[in-house]
Amino acid sequence: MKGDFCKYLPQILPHILTMATLKPEMGIEGQGGAELSDVLQEVRNDEGAKKANIMTDEIEEKDTAIQMLVVFIDELEAGFAPYINDVA
Repeated sequence: MKGDFCKYLPQILPHILTMATLKPEMGIEGQGGAELSDVLQEVRNDEGAKKANIMTDEIEEKDTAIQMLVVFIDELEAGFAPYINDVA
């Protein structure tokens, strides 16, 4: 279905590209003015090393969209070429 799927790209790529270019906003709820950087400094794993893993819905959407683009490029190969701009 590789080649047959290319005809659907004009309908689905705009939405996926919009998701992939999201600029997620992060903040802390209920912390009474605490800065995100202050909270992250307090996050530590079991061995005492600092570790931060923040996931928001927007970050998850962005990640999913980028993964979808990777699959499209890998599977469609030359069929995806018309959607790549020459940026060099």
